[in-house]
Amino acid sequence: MITSRKLPPDFLSFLKSIETSYLNEKDPIRQSGFGGGPVRWREEREPLLKAIEKDGNILDVCCANGFLLECLIKWSRELGIVLTPYGLDIGRKLIKLAQERFPQYKSNFHVGNSWNWKPSKQFKYVYSLYDCVPSEFLEEYIYRLLSRMVCPGGKLILGAYGSRSKGTPPFDIEDFLQSCGYSVDGVAEGGNPTITLFAWLVKK
Repeated sequence: MITSRKLPPDFLSFLKSIETSYLNEKDPIRQSGFGGGPVRWREEREPLLKAIEKDGNILDVCCANGFLLECLIKWSRELGIVLTPYGLDIGRKLIKLAQERFPQYKSNFHVGNSWNWKPSKQFKYVYSLYDCVPSEFLEEYIYRLLSRMVCPGGKLILGAYGSRSKGTPPFDIEDFLQSCGYSVDGVAEGGNPTITLFAWLVKK
């Protein structure tokens, strides 16, 4: 069910502050909000591809500078899979960086709020972190992503990142999906010890 609720102003301000923080960095990994270096970056992000079995378009919700998409496309190509990138982020300057990263797909990147964005098309794969919205909005957020953004037969992939430096484990996204009544179609994890979790749903 989609309600008329709006995200709290303080949360939207927090999202905009993230853009400022990311733009203070020059390294594309740090500019994506990760400080663990390239080896851990791949170890902790690449398991996401276990959800991707065929060619198709992929939308990264809250894509920041587009570097994760760039990596996913490269890593998937090593597996013989071709992905077409699309991105959405509330940060206008971050989207500009993503467009510069993918000049041939510039029109595939959009400035918008993932809570209320209505795309002109649906996608084979949609990836989003669980904390793109406050926790009390998460169940409805998942429904919105599935109903608005994922094409029939496509997959919604949800991710959760913990913090090794803070000793914070990743949010149990699989358990949350099951508590909402969803039948989870697959899970993957990354890092040693586990610091990233991914779970996905196939849209019937």
